[in-house]
Amino acid sequence: MRSGGVPADGALDAELTALRERAYGVDADIDADPVAVARLAELETRRAAAVRSEGERRPSAAAQAPRGTGGDAELVRPGWWRRSGAASFVAGAAVATLMAAAVAGWLAWTAPRPDATLHPTGAAPSEQVLRLADYARRQMVGKTSLRGFESILGLEVWSARSGLGNECLLVFEPVTDDLLGVGCVPPPAQPVVEIVDVPVAWRQQWTEHFPSGTVVRFVLDDDAVDVWIYEGAPWRQAPP
Repeated sequence: MRSGGVPADGALDAELTALRERAYGVDADIDADPVAVARLAELETRRAAAVRSEGERRPSAAAQAPRGTGGDAELVRPGWWRRSGAASFVAGAAVATLMAAAVAGWLAWTAPRPDATLHPTGAAPSEQVLRLADYARRQMVGKTSLRGFESILGLEVWSARSGLGNECLLVFEPVTDDLLGVGCVPPPAQPVVEIVDVPVAWRQQWTEHFPSGTVVRFVLDDDAVDVWIYEGAPWRQAPP
């Protein structure tokens, strides 16, 4: 009789079946439940251990049985050993794969996410964008390769190729007619532009949303631009 509140094998099998359905079924949702992921890995490990234990028990019983006793003698043939070894290897590999996937899913679920992701619009650059892009001529930005992304905080975001083959990222503020930042790097590095809200006599329009000291980081990632916003502490003028 079992003790200590340990569920019967049937209950564990039912729980494992339910967790496998959440992991591999049509409506899989286990990635959002780290407790269920850990429980699935635990049960899969226990199942693999039970399979190995059962495999070890059967050869031991067969070795002690008299020769020529029918079905039991069949277990000691070399072919059975090969099948048992393969089954144990497959079970172990499956558990290792599942545990690796569970760890990867947990890391992805807990990893920081950008505040916004901007996607290409397919729009042609305006005359203002073409003119402001001239201020990036030191990076040899090619204006014919400009590609626009969704706007944010009243800012326009564009990517381009430079004459050196570098990937470039540009951030404009149309209202102030200003190129706020440009970054160019050779592939496969990701271009980054950071703009900072500093307490000066004139203020850019985007800074109205945040306290002084805020940094907005734009990162070009393949066909999208990730936007990270790091708000500064409320600024106070130093005492005289």
